[in-house]
Amino acid sequence: MAFFILWACSAEAQPAEDAASRVADRAARAAHLRASGQRLFDAGDLGSAAGYFRDAISADPADAHAYEMLARVYLRQNATSHALEVLRAGLARRADHAPLWRTLSEVFVAQGQTDEAADALRELVARAPTDIAAHVMRAQLAAQRHAFCEALDSYRAIMDLAPPGDPRNQEARRFASALVLLVGSVDPVVGAHRMDSPVRAALSQ
Repeated sequence: MAFFILWACSAEAQPAEDAASRVADRAARAAHLRASGQRLFDAGDLGSAAGYFRDAISADPADAHAYEMLARVYLRQNATSHALEVLRAGLARRADHAPLWRTLSEVFVAQGQTDEAADALRELVARAPTDIAAHVMRAQLAAQRHAFCEALDSYRAIMDLAPPGDPRNQEARRFASALVLLVGSVDPVVGAHRMDSPVRAALSQ
């Protein structure tokens, strides 16, 4: 009876082990193909690189890096609509992969859709509040869009996340100081004393 129970447990475990092995094999093949594509991408052979990235996705549809790199190929080729399709497909499978969201924002910016780019970064920051790169992108884009409170929020996050000696921390402190003045006043950069604004003085330091 004990032998039968052990045999039954072993038989039940085998399919799970086989499935895990297949998943690992797919991931390894996709990583190999993606590495070949990366070398071609770095060498400037975008067409060949795209082929490898597509094959990597076929080998492992959950390979988030392959979606990201294929989208970057299309972005380099100014084929932004194709890049968006790839990124949306990747995010449908791997919404947890921060570089996909950051690349999505870059593509929207390239299309001139800054509101959509800002939405992508807000979504990423909500999902990954400790992602410094996401906060840097969000702060810079928000400042460009004159969404100063949003920019200040991310600059403060960078100050909390990056070590004091990190250049990102130092830059965030400089811009946060200026933005505190800006959002704390009605509009200190207009009027007769525009060029003498404390905001401009803080940013020029």
